[in-house]
Amino acid sequence: MRDYKSFINAYHRIKRSFLSKEKAGKLPELSEIVWSIIVGIPPVPADEYSLPEAQDIAIDQRIAIYKAIFVELNKDQPEEFIDQGLSIYDAAAKLARQLYRTVIL
Repeated sequence: MRDYKSFINAYHRIKRSFLSKEKAGKLPELSEIVWSIIVGIPPVPADEYSLPEAQDIAIDQRIAIYKAIFVELNKDQPEEFIDQGLSIYDAAAKLARQLYRTVIL
């Protein structure tokens, strides 16, 4: 239950911050998303895990938050726009994983 509350708090925290309504109708910037993931924005429950795969779980949690907010902010946009944005988030997750494994580890 604690993880659920931490995850929802992270969602609200990031939604109030730089993913504001000003971003509606704009595709995400790949480099901004990758940077945010690498530096750990927003803090997510997996940041506290002591599992070998904790970093991958944290990336997945951050991407889930970013995607949910993107869809929410762009609910009036065409489906193709939403799909394109979600693809950028998927690419950011993949790139963040690669960077983490090659540079940080």
